[in-house]
Amino acid sequence: MSRKFNHLNRLSTSPDKILPFSPDKRYVIFSDQHKGDGSRADDFKKNAELYFSALSYYEQEGYELLVLGDSEELWENDILSIFNNYSDIIRQEIQLAPSTADGRKIRIWGNHDKEVSLKGFSQRLKDLKINLFDDVEFREAVSLGRNIFLVHGHQGRFFEDKAWRISRWAVHFIWKSIQKILNIGIDGPAENPYLRNQLEEDYYRWAKQNKRILICGHTHRAMFASLSHYHYLLRQQSLLLDKSQQDKSFSSPFNKEKLAYLEKEIHRVLQKSQGLRPPSFESIPLPCYFNSGCCGYTNGITALEMQSEAIRLIKWEKDKQRRILQEGNLQEFIYKIKTTRD
Repeated sequence: MSRKFNHLNRLSTSPDKILPFSPDKRYVIFSDQHKGDGSRADDFKKNAELYFSALSYYEQEGYELLVLGDSEELWENDILSIFNNYSDIIRQEIQLAPSTADGRKIRIWGNHDKEVSLKGFSQRLKDLKINLFDDVEFREAVSLGRNIFLVHGHQGRFFEDKAWRISRWAVHFIWKSIQKILNIGIDGPAENPYLRNQLEEDYYRWAKQNKRILICGHTHRAMFASLSHYHYLLRQQSLLLDKSQQDKSFSSPFNKEKLAYLEKEIHRVLQKSQGLRPPSFESIPLPCYFNSGCCGYTNGITALEMQSEAIRLIKWEKDKQRRILQEGNLQEFIYKIKTTRD
């Protein structure tokens, strides 16, 4: 954990990585697209059209896009095969990305696309005569103002951070072949509940300790205010049940209908998830950790939106409908984080 915390501390204190976050700014955050080669092993393929449709919506609404790492699946594929399938989407992402002071577009890399940060990658693009990334600045992390820090989230783990070339070799030559034969996909750390929960607890502790909002990808599980959607639904159900027991007049047809909806939604989410358990940080966690989820779910993609004082967890459904899963006041969250004593 100390390696992770030291790495995050170093990244988060870099003054040249701060982007403005004023009331007129709108940001949308996606991560973990894992764009591939269009084969059966391409986890992004099933949601490519949906993702492109979502990007069109955000362009019309005046949002800037932060891609939070693992955008291209470079552990499994050569960049040329990815460009052959998704150059239009990558071009749209770059167009929507925020700019540096000198006009370069910002993209954040993760463990599966860390290769973009290496000098050899630039040379590879020149050899292939690909100029799409000529005006892009690849970063490991950014801050929105001084209270919101964004990073992919793999930092500090040996095989994903330091020995990533070994992991890339194993995925490229072993796992991708299995995917093609069996036509199966993976959800990153989501297939390992123990690892995912451990990572989330580390993220939460770092954010609480540093009194900042931390936004990650990597785990492939969307989180809002330090709770997964599943645990948020459980809390809403518990609050309604408590109120109905304390106040009999609260048991109106509307609230009964809401309870029935929550029960149905909890059952639906539980069926589609593995290894769910309440976070062990504390019973009422600080709203300091958020996760954008991923673009590889079988039933849609998730994103985080930030606009003025609002932050929202969004689910884009297969029918291209934008659904708000959770919403909160960003400034209230920051105030609570800053003023709560350990």
